[in-house]
Amino acid sequence: MLKRSVQLLSAALAVSATSSPLPWQKNGTFGYGTLSTTRSNNGSTLRVNIQNGPINLYDAKLSTDMTALLNSLKPANIPSNTTHPPPKVVVFSSDNPDFWIGHYDINLILPGGTNLSTNETNALFASAINGHATGSGNEFLVQCDMAFAGPNAVVGSLEGAVGGLQGNGGIQYLVRKLGMAKAAEYLLAATSIGAQEAAAVGWVNHAYSSAEELREAVDALAYRLSLFTAGSLNGTKTAIRAWGPSPEQSDADIATILRLFPEEIEHLPRLIELSDNQTANAFELGALRDIKDVEELVIQ
Repeated sequence: MLKRSVQLLSAALAVSATSSPLPWQKNGTFGYGTLSTTRSNNGSTLRVNIQNGPINLYDAKLSTDMTALLNSLKPANIPSNTTHPPPKVVVFSSDNPDFWIGHYDINLILPGGTNLSTNETNALFASAINGHATGSGNEFLVQCDMAFAGPNAVVGSLEGAVGGLQGNGGIQYLVRKLGMAKAAEYLLAATSIGAQEAAAVGWVNHAYSSAEELREAVDALAYRLSLFTAGSLNGTKTAIRAWGPSPEQSDADIATILRLFPEEIEHLPRLIELSDNQTANAFELGALRDIKDVEELVIQ
């Protein structure tokens, strides 16, 4: 009888273990519910869907969930007894037709608070963008190993228009993608661009004419990568990233952001007003591509 009870208990624990979510799985029942995940290719690919309100605002909720997800993928945090290896490829996407990841929540007034890094994990990161990736969204985009855009994609840095600058390596990674002169043109002018131009200058790898083509292309690449060994993929990623910004440079950027913040804060109430408190209105969707929106923001 005792032996039978032990067998039943062992079976129950096994079922519980297989039904429990893996550390890198997040959905509406975990954290703040701003991320949901889908595994494919025998767990080698993890698609992360971003879902955080009308503009996928990079607020405290999304920041917390993203940090938890990235931390779960760090080699030191992966359980040694896990029955499923971590994903080789992580694809970030959004069902929001207008926003992939929006800018930082300016109501928080916490410059430099989104210190995310994709350098400390073995997984490859690919962004599948078919909406706005501006501000903090762009900072995360340019850190990804690859980026692919659909017809609704808009990328850019808006910080210069309010007296600030990008952090988290956003400037350095963009310079390495575009070259110094092109990066200066977009960053200093706080200019946002669409998918085709982004692909032409190297901001993203490719631009696709439909959301379906974007999904199919990224899924096909993720499947191909899933066939290769994790060690080879990570070794290549590490070598490619050897020229990334140093921690000292990132710290210097944050110090500059903090120094400029007293000037930047003067523009933030106007930005909140024009965007109807960061909603998907015409000003927010415009992403400062129209000079009239820039004038409305900076000329008091």
